[in-house]
Amino acid sequence: MHSFWIKTCNLLVLAALIFGYNAVLHSRSQEETITKLQNELTQQETEDSAASDAEAASPYADGTYTGKAQGYGGTVSVAVTIQDGTITDVAIVSAKQEDTAYFDAAKGVIDEILEAQTTEVDTVSGATFSSNGILHAVADALGKAEQANA
Repeated sequence: MHSFWIKTCNLLVLAALIFGYNAVLHSRSQEETITKLQNELTQQETEDSAASDAEAASPYADGTYTGKAQGYGGTVSVAVTIQDGTITDVAIVSAKQEDTAYFDAAKGVIDEILEAQTTEVDTVSGATFSSNGILHAVADALGKAEQANA
């Protein structure tokens, strides 16, 4: 009979240990889930804040603006499109007197402008004057976008 009670007590202690261990595991799982959700929420809030800051910080009004500047062979005219405060497109409207070979090389600054969202990019080596014509024409158009936003 004495052996029965010892085995029963051991069984109860073992059951209590198992239930306690499972409770600890469940608690840790819940804490991990809560931490994960809090991190996701913080990240989303940061992204939302950055997006609203970027929109609010943009000095440009949406629209399409034209600009002109002197290139290597004459006047370069561009059309700059602003959407959601971001430069989305730069199109050459006219550059009649530019040398085609040099001007085609100079058009590489357009991709740089779109990527950097500024005209403060390097000119194309070998087509410096044509590159400067594009950059200054875009700057002229962006100046108009700033004035429209004021």
